[in-house]
Amino acid sequence: MIIILRLPSFLYRSSLQVAAVSACMAAGVTISVTTYTLHSFLSLLTYLGARVDRDLIIAHKRRERNDVVYEKADAESQYMFVDEKSSLSKSNFPVKAETLIANAKKICATKFGTEDPTLLAEDFQFIFPVVGPLDKTEFVKAFSGFKTEVAFPDAKANFFNFNVDPTEPNRVWFMSRAEQVHSGPLNFGGRVIPATNKTVYSPPQAMSFSFDRSGKCYKMTGGYPVDRTAGNTGGLGGLFGVLHAVGQTLPFPEGKPWKPSPQWEALYRRVPQIANEWKRLFQTTH
Repeated sequence: MIIILRLPSFLYRSSLQVAAVSACMAAGVTISVTTYTLHSFLSLLTYLGARVDRDLIIAHKRRERNDVVYEKADAESQYMFVDEKSSLSKSNFPVKAETLIANAKKICATKFGTEDPTLLAEDFQFIFPVVGPLDKTEFVKAFSGFKTEVAFPDAKANFFNFNVDPTEPNRVWFMSRAEQVHSGPLNFGGRVIPATNKTVYSPPQAMSFSFDRSGKCYKMTGGYPVDRTAGNTGGLGGLFGVLHAVGQTLPFPEGKPWKPSPQWEALYRRVPQIANEWKRLFQTTH
């Protein structure tokens, strides 16, 4: 009897959810087909000669490897926890961990080596989630051109947790959680963004420097947020997040806060909601 009384309103809500799922899936198929067609066309044009020089830059791969030592544990967790100190003591990488960390901090202190390019290897690459690889010359020119010290004169980079990767002993990982006030002009994309006096709270971001055997950095990665709910950049890292926080969100999807795709909206949110509503309907009878 309870089910019969609740059935009309339930069917109404359920039909709306089904309509939402149908609309999302239709949109997803349309987007997928359009994207596939576009990329196929671009591939053809590239094959015919419309190449992009930057696509010829192959990102550096892992150069060093270390056999790790595990902490003593029971059988179920014997390969879970790495004994970092013991593992690094076995490394045959010629530059010691303490020196690598000191070099990493020196690079950070010189605006990622742009004030002292000798810290960067000649084959240096800058690789962020969307931008890159950029070679040494392009990176130094681009980063120096932003004039971040003018736009954010009181910036607090808040670098912390420097450590050497025990599985890749030439790589230093660290975190950044910057806070900065946009109190000066910011150069970006050939234009000047006037000061907004807005405070930018970036999310915690993972960063790394990889070093060659002479102690110079050949790869820098960063801008990878580890908590998209933190800060006021919409979950974006790097300069994309800064621009969003000061009201200058970039006009392409990669430069905007994440939004679910139609397929994700349908399959992860709407379909489970329909199932949960059916379950609740029948649970009310017990």
